[in-house]
Amino acid sequence: MTSQPQFPRVHIAVSDCLRGTECRYNGGHAQDDFLNHDLAPYARFYPFCPEAPVLGTPRETIRIVNFDGDLRVRGTRTEQDVTEGIEDYNRKMIPKLLSQGMDGAVVKSRSPTCGMERIKFYRPTGEWFGSQDKMGQGLFTARLQKEAPWLAIEEEGRLKDAWLRENFVMHVFTQARWREFLQNQPDVKAFETFHRQHKFLLQSKSEAIFRQMGPVVAAAGKGDLKASLHTYEGLLHQALGEHSKRGAVINVLDHLFGFFKNELMAEEKNHYQETREEFRQGIVPMIAVIKVLQQFLRHYGSDYLAEQVFLNPYPAELALRSKVEAYR
Repeated sequence: MTSQPQFPRVHIAVSDCLRGTECRYNGGHAQDDFLNHDLAPYARFYPFCPEAPVLGTPRETIRIVNFDGDLRVRGTRTEQDVTEGIEDYNRKMIPKLLSQGMDGAVVKSRSPTCGMERIKFYRPTGEWFGSQDKMGQGLFTARLQKEAPWLAIEEEGRLKDAWLRENFVMHVFTQARWREFLQNQPDVKAFETFHRQHKFLLQSKSEAIFRQMGPVVAAAGKGDLKASLHTYEGLLHQALGEHSKRGAVINVLDHLFGFFKNELMAEEKNHYQETREEFRQGIVPMIAVIKVLQQFLRHYGSDYLAEQVFLNPYPAELALRSKVEAYR
């Protein structure tokens, strides 16, 4: 009844030190196991490093200095201003990356160029007074987010959180499917198929946004397909930017269960309800509920559900749904 799902190869921009390249300030690297062991078989990585090509390796550490809103990058020891070199790299590299069709980016935490959040902005005196002084993003990541606000961006440190990791991987694999879908020059029928196959995945992200997407697809056959695809893409990016909530996911699981409830025996219904309740309480991971539904699908069949991406949104080997902490 069901066939093995096919997954696109995701395009991920990544801070080069996370790939194991010895380009950090001290001549070392920050190789990340999730990227290089778990995700690597399914990804094409596009490395970048805003510092090494400009400052060399090893090098003096740098920090962001806030001159009344004018952010400058300076050496922590010599106070040499290297802003222009860093910004020139950013101006050239970011369009180059985006031209390759990025599905996401993983950046180095605590880096004044690559950090995604909580990067200290120092005073011209070199001081930083906690809550009195601003914090923000590294210059490269801030520019990347400005030029591609739809892009899934995470730090390697945040990806150790099972919830953030699952949301990031769901995002990039769905974005990759959309990228490949557009590359195949879709017609209206293909557009309708894409939306139908992603129905429950999108509902698990945002029911409100999903309800806006249906009319866009319906209008595609009556008007400008290109314009409809553009509008849909914006809504898709909004939906994927939402972090999955346990309650929304349970609503989708119950909807899937509803396809079989008239055929199930009492003990099968009870098994689903018990497993679902244990998932709601955080006792068992989501994969336990998915396996029950997949068993129903194999036994009773449903062509409609068999094609739903929600059941297999990314490679099972990543085991992201096997962690209780992956849903909140």
